[in-house]
Amino acid sequence: MFSTLTQKLLLGVYIFVLLSIPIGTYLMSQSQTIKTSAGETKLPKIIAPVTPKPSASPARKVFDLSQVASGSAGIIASPTPEPSSPTIATSYGPTLSLKVALEGRSADNQTTKLFVGITEGALTSNPKFVLSFSVDLPASGEYGNLSLAGLNPGSGYTALLKGSAQIAAAAAFTMSPTVTNLNDGVPITLISGDLNEDNVINSADYSIAQKAIGIRNENADLNRDGVINAFDLGIIMKNMGKTGASGAWTSPLPKVATPSASLNTPSVGGPAAEGYWLWLPK
Repeated sequence: MFSTLTQKLLLGVYIFVLLSIPIGTYLMSQSQTIKTSAGETKLPKIIAPVTPKPSASPARKVFDLSQVASGSAGIIASPTPEPSSPTIATSYGPTLSLKVALEGRSADNQTTKLFVGITEGALTSNPKFVLSFSVDLPASGEYGNLSLAGLNPGSGYTALLKGSAQIAAAAAFTMSPTVTNLNDGVPITLISGDLNEDNVINSADYSIAQKAIGIRNENADLNRDGVINAFDLGIIMKNMGKTGASGAWTSPLPKVATPSASLNTPSVGGPAAEGYWLWLPK
């Protein structure tokens, strides 16, 4: 078939061309791959820091959903600060709190003009008050924020309490640098029947009550039922002969005195109290 030399040469060239096309293509692709790999410069990977977003707690998510439902979305209330433990009583410095129960009165009707005298150490028969107050005791019988400024925390004192128709009672306490609760917060009972304020219950008080029958005299109405009758006389008779703490007084408690400005402190749950320095019964 291919007898002549020319035909054989043409056949050889044809076969060479057929073989050289795929081989050449393969060699060219490999060469391009090598060049590309050699030409590339390997750069270190730069990882940008990502600040994590704080995830809301389940409680916060519920709160946000409730705000959206109520139409208040976008309004976030500021957190309520936790209360700190004070080392000193708010606004008033060291203070005294007390609770009184007047004999013959109901628990919600303890209103009276209450004298509070503070003396150093134990109470004596002729006390020298370093502080004294005239307090409008509210119906609850509780009074607080009586300023003890000027006294020494950790020292022992005695409080003398006397209502307008009661004999005096005393309660010792060790002063706290913050709030002192007199008698550990237990009500101090004041015995009723002293109508002439001499700190003794006797026939003179009984006579005053007898003369007040049928007339308006709140002081003689010991049980505060609106009338002066046998019930009030009975309270006096029951307590006949009793004397209050510190003994009998020959002069009544001061009605007017020069108040110390530093001691005029408003009470929590009651009217203002007046403070007095160094009052001494005669």
